[in-house]
Formats: sequence, C-alpha cells, structure tokens
Amino acid sequence: MQVKALCSGAALWLTLAAHAYAAPLESADYWLQRLQEAQGTQGYQGAFVYERKGAFSTHQIWRQIDAQGQVLERFMQLNGPAHEVMRVDGRVTCISSAVVDELAAVDVWPAETLQLQDLQQWYQVRVLGESRVAGHQAAVLLFSPRDQYRYPVELSVDQATAIPLKSLLLNEQGQLLERLQFVQFEADSQHLSADSEQTPLAPSSACLPVRAAEGVAISQVNADWHIDWLPPGFVLLNSHYKQTSATEGYVLSQVYSDGLAHFSVFLERIDGLEIEGGRRQLGPTAVVSRKVIQGDEALMITVVGEIPLASAERVTLSIQPEMESADD
Repeated sequence: MQVKALCSGAALWLTLAAHAYAAPLESADYWLQRLQEAQGTQGYQGAFVYERKGAFSTHQIWRQIDAQGQVLERFMQLNGPAHEVMRVDGRVTCISSAVVDELAAVDVWPAETLQLQDLQQWYQVRVLGESRVAGHQAAVLLFSPRDQYRYPVELSVDQATAIPLKSLLLNEQGQLLERLQFVQFEADSQHLSADSEQTPLAPSSACLPVRAAEGVAISQVNADWHIDWLPPGFVLLNSHYKQTSATEGYVLSQVYSDGLAHFSVFLERIDGLEIEGGRRQLGPTAVVSRKVIQGDEALMITVVGEIPLASAERVTLSIQPEMESADD
C-alpha cells in the first residue's frame, strides 16, 4: 500500500509538472511591454561574456537608478587591455580608452538600450520558448526582420526582471555573428538615495572624463548630409561634431537606430592624405567608406554598423555632403 501510494504521488507530481511545463507562454507583446518598462526602473549587476569573430572577452557591469531617476551604468572589461566606461542616461561621461576619440558613444558599449516603440513594424517578434541563463529562467524571443536591411536577433529575457540575459546576432542564414551572454546576474530594484556612496559605480582614476566642450552640436557647423536613403525604420539618435585639431579639420558623426540595430555615419576631412575608400565585413560589423571631393576639400564618408554589408553600401552611396563653414 505504501509503495502504491508513493507511485500514485509520483505520477500525480509528474502530471502536474507536465501541465506546468506545457502552460502557454506569455505573448510577444507582453514581453516587449516588460522590456520597455525595465529600461528605466531595473537595476542590476553582473558579469557577461562577449563573443565576436570567434574571440571572447569578459566584462562586468553595474546599473542603478538614482533618486532623480537617472540611469547610472559602469562597464569594465576584465581581460586584455583595461577598458572602463561610465554612462549617465546613455551618455558616456568617462572612459579609460582612447577609442572615445574614434567611435560614437554607442560603439564603446556592447550592451545598449533597446528602443521598442515601433519595433514590430520592422521585425516579426515571436516567443520561441524558455531557457536558463546564468541560473535564471528566461523567455526566448526571436526578432526576425521583415526586410533584407537588418539582421535577426534572438534575446533571452529574464522572466523576473525583463532584463536581456543573452543576445545572439545572426546573419541571413541563421549563423552566429555575435553573442552577449551573462554568466552571473543579480537584480537590484532599489533606487539609490541622494547620499549614497555608490561604491560599485564610482569610476577608477583611469576613467577620464568626457567633456562636452570637446565637441559642439552638429547644428553649429551648418552641415548638410543629404542622406538620400536610409533602411526603413532607422532614425537619427544623435549628431556630433569634433574638431580634430586647429588646422587639420573635423569629424562629423551621426548615429541611426531602428530600436534594435544601429549604425554610425562619419564624415571626415582628409586633405593631404593618400587614402581611398573600401568595403569589408568585420564579424557582424559592416564598414564601407568612399572618398569624395567637395570644392577644395577631400572628405571620407564612412558607414559602420551591425547591418548587412549591402545596406551599409547603399547608405554610403546615397550621401552627398555639402560642408559650409559656420563663419561664412
């Protein structure tokens, strides 16, 4: 009788477990809504692995919300060259690497913020199932592009916090181009008080401040990019102008995003430099550049981003810059 009761109990448990496992998953709309809400409310800390072109790097990240609702983030690379970044509401405030002089803000931070408002116009979003990442149960979402101008993305979203714990960037054939995956994750929903020491978020002395005075708004230099074609859904996120030196010239940059993918456009004065344009694929990143002559100036137009090479080429060919000094 005891054995029979145990068997019956085990059968009942297995039946309940099977029903629980077979319970319908929440919809894609549900997860998109939760992802959007978590952007400005959820703090956390953790460590993740970043894979690109078969090479791996390890990183640590802290993210908290202060009493004024600002999102404070600190990012550190744990292997190879020392690399540290601080952001406040998505704006880089300090960085320990010289790449800040070469890249747009979004390019020095592999885990960027999602903009989800119109995402379903450009991607079909499906819930594939469940998985387990860094010890946490996650819902797996597939963002399949509705056109050929962007790549598919698979996100594994923490069911408790709606923070993406794993991101896979795939090419048109479904092959892996880039992976970002947490190996340790701890949620922290507590907002920082005004007098909090914020010890984990205090930058090291090697993290050099990024001052707004180093560049001015692009509107101050009367720049007309004349970008005649953009992939549908990509909109301007920010513009920046940087004087490279008192005599040598400038770099103008603009960052575009569809909410999930992004690319940057650079326009640089290259007078006296014997360089030509080109095209290349660096893992998930397309880099396309072309040299143009505008009056007495030689300019290099470059498009860099995690979009298909054909998309980057079409954007590059559509740009007709007309530069005019703000003092003229």
